[in-house]
Amino acid sequence: MAATLMVGAKAHAHVSYLLPTVFNTSEGSYVTLVSSFTDNFPNAEIAVISRDYHVVRPDGTRGEIDAVTEFRQLVLLESSLEEEGTYRFTTGLRLGRESKYAEVDGELVPLHVEDGAVEIPDNATRVVTGQTATVSDVYVTKGAPTWAAVEQSSGPLALTPNLHPNEIYLGDALTFDVTFEGQPLAGQEMEITRQGGEYEDPKYVQLPKTDAAGKLRLELDEPGLYLLMTRHRADAPEGAETDIRSYTTSITFEVLR
Repeated sequence: MAATLMVGAKAHAHVSYLLPTVFNTSEGSYVTLVSSFTDNFPNAEIAVISRDYHVVRPDGTRGEIDAVTEFRQLVLLESSLEEEGTYRFTTGLRLGRESKYAEVDGELVPLHVEDGAVEIPDNATRVVTGQTATVSDVYVTKGAPTWAAVEQSSGPLALTPNLHPNEIYLGDALTFDVTFEGQPLAGQEMEITRQGGEYEDPKYVQLPKTDAAGKLRLELDEPGLYLLMTRHRADAPEGAETDIRSYTTSITFEVLR
């Protein structure tokens, strides 16, 4: 398992998400989805350009998206729903920008380039290169829900719910197993926001942590549309172009009344 690398301060960054026109349908023959980066979910800000958009069908097999149309602030996806059951729509593992970090007192500090030069702290013990790796998932069910698509992972950093993601009701005991390369992440910080949360006072955002077994327990006090995400930095896999990777995984789901 790759080693975890600590970061001195949590970097503020956009979060990617997938949002369908419908989460559950009885007779729908297709679904349209929005994919974007945002600082204010679910307002689209920057299009998520990925070459690995795909769908996991109800039988667990991979399928291609019927249509992918890119705009500046968002990407529109359209996919048929021929079979009954639950579909997993995903950006796939998307490699993004590269950057440099200095290790200072065992923590990684981002290095900023100014006028073509990088200023390295005098007490830095090494400089490493890094790259972002993001995955966004969402589930859509036609007819009765099924589990084959839910049980699969789209990347090393996985969020696995104990309840079916299209059958979450207010008051349910909702938990997620948070793992990296199959191993639980204890004490992992998460972030959860909901649609309209910016109008609440204070603004709605939760920053819970997983327990010693890597399990996240959520208490959601309102129905609505939620975005759950987490970030984890680790050594890059062998053969990668950078030393480390900053993984981000998000899942969009709704809580019903």
